[in-house]
Amino acid sequence: MKILVIATWYPHDENPAEAPFNADHVEAIRRRGHEVRVVHVRLGGGLPMPGIESGVWDGTPVRRILADPAHPRTLLRALGTLHREMAWADVIHTMAFSSILVTAPAWAARAVTGRGPAWVHTEHWNGVVNPRSVSPLWAKLSGLRAVLRLPHVVTGVTGQLAVEMQKFARPRAAMTIPCVVKGPANLTAATFGPVLQVVAVGGLIARKRPKEAIEAIAWLRDRGTDARLTWVGEGPLREECQELAGALALTERVRLVGSVKPAEVAAYLSEADLFFLPTAQENFFTSAAEALAAGRAVVATRVGGFSDYANDANSRLVNDPAPEVLGRAILDASAAFKTVPAEVIADPIRARFSPDAVGELFDRAYVAALARA
Repeated sequence: MKILVIATWYPHDENPAEAPFNADHVEAIRRRGHEVRVVHVRLGGGLPMPGIESGVWDGTPVRRILADPAHPRTLLRALGTLHREMAWADVIHTMAFSSILVTAPAWAARAVTGRGPAWVHTEHWNGVVNPRSVSPLWAKLSGLRAVLRLPHVVTGVTGQLAVEMQKFARPRAAMTIPCVVKGPANLTAATFGPVLQVVAVGGLIARKRPKEAIEAIAWLRDRGTDARLTWVGEGPLREECQELAGALALTERVRLVGSVKPAEVAAYLSEADLFFLPTAQENFFTSAAEALAAGRAVVATRVGGFSDYANDANSRLVNDPAPEVLGRAILDASAAFKTVPAEVIADPIRARFSPDAVGELFDRAYVAALARA
């Protein structure tokens, strides 16, 4: 099939780490033998790019269009480009909620003439499940989720997300299709030595609860467990986290490494004994899935659809982010998984979320969309 992917978030030269999950989905689709083009609609002003730019990203043709609401001419240009590109496609595949909004006018223009292609939409955004977790403004505007009724098939990366999307979508239109997860080429065993090494991957932002993570390390220290936290990621709470670590005499036990390239994350996971992140809201929780794919058990809060794959066989999930609850969960996970081979934790995740497995699910979505179109 000819698949036209339309995404408002996609990796590019200025930010290769932007929405890598979309590029991974494109790779999975291409591996199924489909011909794929991507149109990256870059929303907003001040972007260092001409109006339309064509190139290749990881073997896939990508056309990048600037669409700035402050300059209506760019919006019209984007609409015209999408309208023309749709003439080529058997299926259009939008990725990310805002992509529906920019796609709808061009798709509707074709649909009224009877030439609207089948439409599949894939969603990762926690704002669809929990609007209040994004902002008070989005909570007020969340009725816009009604546009989920436009695509013939909608897919969420977790079961929780698919269930929420079905409330707004066409009858029986929602499917669960997860993210692609790739582990390191060579699995290494966790050491669980005298110093317990735990790693977190995420931004230093309130929603990821880095200060609660530091307090849990203090709780462990005060009860005789020497645990070290390595936090991979950057954010506005860096200074507050450094101050808290200093106040709790944890300067030597908490390491904030900042942002790293996506390809370097696996090395930090492999160096740790456990993955630990007391996040306040997630959907698929890619960093946790990547940890499991590296053979590292997960300790986290039970706050999202990632319980699709994180369970007692590979994780310890808790409902309360209090330091003593998190600390006990880390101790429980250490005792439970220190003798479990990395392959036992990693292999089921690698098989379930491989590009081939995910690509096969997209095949089903395309067939269903074509039948409904």
